[in-house]
Amino acid sequence: MKKKHLIITFLITIGALYYTFKNITFSELLKALSTVNYISLLPAILIIVLTYLFRAIRWKYLVAPLKNGVKTSNLFSPLMIGFMGNLLPARAGEFIRAYLLGKKENLSFSVSFATVFVERLFDLICLMLIMTWLLVFRADIFLSAGNFKDVAVVNILRKFGLLTFIISIGIVTFSYLLLHFREKMLNVIRFIVKPFPARFSCGLIEFINSFAQGLGILNDIKSIFLISILSAILWIFMILSYYPFYLAFGFTELPYISILVLIVVVGVLISIFPTPGFLGSYQAACVIGLHEIYKVPEVAAVNFGIISWFVQMGVVFVLGIYFIFKENISFKELKSFRVKELKS
Repeated sequence: MKKKHLIITFLITIGALYYTFKNITFSELLKALSTVNYISLLPAILIIVLTYLFRAIRWKYLVAPLKNGVKTSNLFSPLMIGFMGNLLPARAGEFIRAYLLGKKENLSFSVSFATVFVERLFDLICLMLIMTWLLVFRADIFLSAGNFKDVAVVNILRKFGLLTFIISIGIVTFSYLLLHFREKMLNVIRFIVKPFPARFSCGLIEFINSFAQGLGILNDIKSIFLISILSAILWIFMILSYYPFYLAFGFTELPYISILVLIVVVGVLISIFPTPGFLGSYQAACVIGLHEIYKVPEVAAVNFGIISWFVQMGVVFVLGIYFIFKENISFKELKSFRVKELKS
């Protein structure tokens, strides 16, 4: 990653952390941490592990059209290592797990990455469905949040939803055209990249051509339905994983719908501000979702952001490290891999 991008990422992280902690003293933080019921966090750990297991199962069906007989266990390790890789800047984990899948199952990087792309598309649709339902039927919830930087929170969410919808339509349209009219699309792309150096343009065309193979699952209605069901189950587990944190912090008087609101706010902020490991953006989202919208004491909202982040990322980190050593993968390998080395 270029130095400029690293600096921007660093500044965003610092800005988000400043917003989170600007009204909280260290003594208040420590005092609030001592009131947390840490035993209640144990069910959250189990549910979080189950969500990743369902991710691996869903990924298996996305990979199936490319290679039969891929075991869920063979996908769980790249999945966890990849999510651990999201602690690095620029969502590096998404590329890492595509690389590891390709290496383990002898698939090209572009084909493997297409499965990750489709998986993320399903997650985006799930987030949009929840957000749309809230904005259509329960917009009053967000009105209580007032303004953020002089802009109404509900308007921020509406604009984000509209932008995300437009982008999603563009992605789906591009994927459909690439899947059903590959040669025509490749010819269009060749024309667009013609002014660029041959090495770049040829590499891009080869990548997109292989990428199109990974979109094959979108041709199968039954598979799409199955993956939609698995995505729904996965998101139900994600929603349930927040409840033990509510118990740990004594947020039992908050309505259940507040978990959906929190997930939407978290999803929006980590999308707009994709910091390494979501550090800063996740905590800021918890402050907005719990303190600004539901009027939870600010120090409790900050602590919730800290503890829930540590537990979620802790599970990912522990499992990621375990599989790195189990699979005998070096950190140097993860750091230095290049797309050009993965072409088949």
